[in-house]
Amino acid sequence: MEDRPAGERYFRHPGDVLGLIAWAVVTLALIAFVEAATNTSDGLRRDLGRAATSIPGALREILLAVVQVTTLGVALAVVVALVLATRWRRLLIVTASAAAGAALVVGLDAALDLAGSVPGALDDDGWLVSTRFPSLPHVGGAAAGLTVGIPWLSRSWRRAAVRSAVVVAVTVAVAGVAGAAQVMIAVSAGAMLGSAILVAVGAPNRNPAPSAVSAALTGAGIAVDQLTLHRAVGGRAQLYDAATPTGDGLYVKVYGRDSRDADLLYRAYRRLLLRDPGDALPAATIDRDVEHEALALLLASRAGVRCPDVHTVVTMADGSTILAMERVGGRRLDEVDSHDVDDVLLDRVWSEVAGLHRGGFAAHRALRAANVLVEENGRPVLIDFGASVASATSRLKAIDRAELLVSLACSVGVERAVASAARVLPSDQLGEAVAYVQPLALSAATRKQASKSLLGDVRAAIASATGEEPAPLEPLVRIRARTVILVLTLAGAFYVLLPQLANVDDSIDALGSANWGWLSVALVLSMVTYVGAALAMAGGVAARLPAVETALAQLASSFVNRVTPAKVGGLALNVRYLQKAGVEPAAAVAGVGLNVAIGAVVHMILLTVFLAWAGQDGSGGGFSIPASSTALVVVALVLAVLGAVAATGWGRRFVRVHVLGFLRQAAASVLTLARSPGRLAALVGGSLIVTFAYMGALICCVKAFDGGMTVAEVGAVYLGASVIAAAAPTPGGLGAVEAAFVAGLTALDLAPAIAVAAVLSYRLATFWLPILPGWLSFQLLQRRGFV
Repeated sequence: MEDRPAGERYFRHPGDVLGLIAWAVVTLALIAFVEAATNTSDGLRRDLGRAATSIPGALREILLAVVQVTTLGVALAVVVALVLATRWRRLLIVTASAAAGAALVVGLDAALDLAGSVPGALDDDGWLVSTRFPSLPHVGGAAAGLTVGIPWLSRSWRRAAVRSAVVVAVTVAVAGVAGAAQVMIAVSAGAMLGSAILVAVGAPNRNPAPSAVSAALTGAGIAVDQLTLHRAVGGRAQLYDAATPTGDGLYVKVYGRDSRDADLLYRAYRRLLLRDPGDALPAATIDRDVEHEALALLLASRAGVRCPDVHTVVTMADGSTILAMERVGGRRLDEVDSHDVDDVLLDRVWSEVAGLHRGGFAAHRALRAANVLVEENGRPVLIDFGASVASATSRLKAIDRAELLVSLACSVGVERAVASAARVLPSDQLGEAVAYVQPLALSAATRKQASKSLLGDVRAAIASATGEEPAPLEPLVRIRARTVILVLTLAGAFYVLLPQLANVDDSIDALGSANWGWLSVALVLSMVTYVGAALAMAGGVAARLPAVETALAQLASSFVNRVTPAKVGGLALNVRYLQKAGVEPAAAVAGVGLNVAIGAVVHMILLTVFLAWAGQDGSGGGFSIPASSTALVVVALVLAVLGAVAATGWGRRFVRVHVLGFLRQAAASVLTLARSPGRLAALVGGSLIVTFAYMGALICCVKAFDGGMTVAEVGAVYLGASVIAAAAPTPGGLGAVEAAFVAGLTALDLAPAIAVAAVLSYRLATFWLPILPGWLSFQLLQRRGFV
């Protein structure tokens, strides 16, 4: 048998993608640390310099000289070895990676000034070469070259190479070439670039060779005469047919490190994209995952489901794991011609699925036609239980049925697929699948085959078979990609361009001299807003709401608002929460709408009060009450716009249906609240708490930088700018809020640098920091069934 790994010689390993992501995160975090905590970084340089001076200078020079000689010698030895072995491709990749890594660090040094002096650094003149060698570009280049070259090394040589790299990095820092944080940036940036090159050009095949697989099976007591390779694709399990001396055939699956890395990437992708994807947590090791699949097959077989028998599970020396099963003859159902698939076979398939869902095993999680084998006698056999889940919810079972329905519809047609399921499954189980007949609930393979029109036909056929209206599609998307791109783009644009309104150095100096006591109060007031929102929500409905869960719902709705424009997501989440709390749907919608309306009224009243207060306050010349002539002009313009709208048919319909309808509904709700003073007080009081808490947070942020503005002025800026920013279609008013607040503060003669620093601190406390608690609250409410 072959000693060379099965499959392609080079391919893109999923582990390299994980490495690229990890090193990119580390690099960005280190850069953010150095840039945002300059004083801390310099402090580390000074501390390291003082620590280094405690080491005798001669010893440091000897250590550096050894590192210099070793570095040059290893680099030369690698080049000579690759040339003598005529490994030209490998030589080109390693040298190009090292050069690119060095160039990247040179660019970072030019942008961030990484190579600053360290107190106590060695003199420039060394024993062999300058003590500035290895420099940061050398370190980055070595990290990139090492990252690219490691896949060709054995395990012992890999460990030795990594330890040597650590020694070089520590020596560079101790010698005073650069600070510790800067050396770490060079290492992580080089490793990130090396990982990117591996992802781009591929790495050597690390799968076990067929001879190693055969030897492992023999060691487990299963003699193998011949292994026939069926599949060896990077990132997926290797598949073999094994012939034994007894004549019994085995089906062998070999899971390597790449299989696990690919699974982790897929699970992470689904976690980010989907709400509650239903994936079990990955096991600690590969062999635990394979043992889970073997156990699933045993449980399914015990439940009477036709599936392959498990022979053995073997762990190999390189960490790969083998699952040997009974070889089932026949063809995959998706490979059988549709004319040869009769109704009897389809009914048998659904009978196996029904038995699977009834038995000790619950959900298959990859139940498509490709994972159904048809034996020569026409009996179906279910295979590939790697993603299965025991004790699954009805939701996962419904997704199983939806997957198989669509997959069969692609092969034999919608009518036959649905009719067969209707003959075997109870109508309620068939109806549950409708909500998941959508692309995101299906596997990638089924998604490629099924068009949107076919999915619509399947839903319509299920509704016809069950005699019920089709259920609405289950919302599966957690965060849309375009929303993430929008948020990141706007955040980057405004948080990079906004400081240009002021001198950048002045803004940084202002941030460095902030009063952290005032900023802490601003953060506390940010949390108070959710208490006020919960109080207002409780006052908007007649039902009694749990206090803690209602506050968590407001925190969760703030997170949803970060990824949806115009607060649509937060409003929908609150309506959902009220319905789950036992409030009728109409009352829930009315309660949320009334909450918004009262909040708007409170905001406008406070805006009028604070504008008048600021205009009469004497200390702030930026505000003044408009002259009567100006007010008359504004009123005339408003009336003219209203008249133009009323002159058109669509304008009258809009006013009659939406405006007047909303006002009538709000008036009816207010009259109802008037009979309950407690609810009315909670609703208005909660809205006041929210507004005053946000206003107070901005006041604290201005005070933290000695802004010298009055409460009336800052309050008027907050209330007025919030009205302007509310019209922005971006999530949380991102961009518009910052620009409006800075414009309002600077209009009152606040220094631009202080205005920018205060606004960025305010947005950090009220917009960015609550994101993680909001997400955790959202997850908790989902798990406890409150949303």
